[in-house]
Amino acid sequence: MGRPVDPDERRIPAYDLSKVREAFSSGRYEVTSRVRRHVRRKRWYLRDLEQCIEDLEYSDFHKSQRHIDKPDVWLDIYRPLVAGNRRYVKFMAQDSGEYLVLTFCNDGEAH
Repeated sequence: MGRPVDPDERRIPAYDLSKVREAFSSGRYEVTSRVRRHVRRKRWYLRDLEQCIEDLEYSDFHKSQRHIDKPDVWLDIYRPLVAGNRRYVKFMAQDSGEYLVLTFCNDGEAH
């Protein structure tokens, strides 16, 4: 027996990674205030986030999950290796065509 299928999760990205990378490289993204606070606490920079996204590979993909409050919106989650540390990055597309970063932290870290 395989794992039960969860209708709120997918094993394929919701967003075309090449378009995501291009959007981040041209500054078409936003971050939540929680992500901004976490980046400051870690003494990281938004450029670190941009570079992380620009360097994502399909092999870094973890899963897509349905947004709790917006069932027609999917959140893509990646777990790339950055400077020897596994990161956890979650983002979604917005109606404006920009992306919104909901999480950017070390994998397994409270943020």
